[in-house]
Amino acid sequence: MRDLIARAEEAGLASLRRLYAEPYGQLVAMDSRSRTFPAGLAKFLVLRDRSCRTPHCDAPVRHRDHVRTWADGVPTTATNGQGLCEACNQTKEATGWSAQVTDTDPHTVETTTPTGHRHRSRAPGLPPPRQQPNRLEVYLADIVLAA
Repeated sequence: MRDLIARAEEAGLASLRRLYAEPYGQLVAMDSRSRTFPAGLAKFLVLRDRSCRTPHCDAPVRHRDHVRTWADGVPTTATNGQGLCEACNQTKEATGWSAQVTDTDPHTVETTTPTGHRHRSRAPGLPPPRQQPNRLEVYLADIVLAA
């Protein structure tokens, strides 16, 4: 049974959670030991970041990455998450690379290379709202379509 749960957790199909209860059974807290981002949070990272967060890389997000590693005890959260392409995620794991969140509004990550260079990446802002066409533009568009 433990092997089945472990394989499901590795595949992102399950996660282990500890529930904390008062002595008489009232649940008071819960935490997660999951390394993977739950589906909703993973989708959020892709929508927020839109493309790889490494500066000068605009590849599609393929990996949901912990900015600071899960092994260091940093939780799986939106603040500690970023979307990366596969190549940038593998590079970030190499010796000498590090990253940290420097701001949360907007979400900003500073990546330090083995040579000591620091690069900042901010999550893109929301697109501007669509401007509603005025009545004259709609009227003129109707005339063009009728012609």
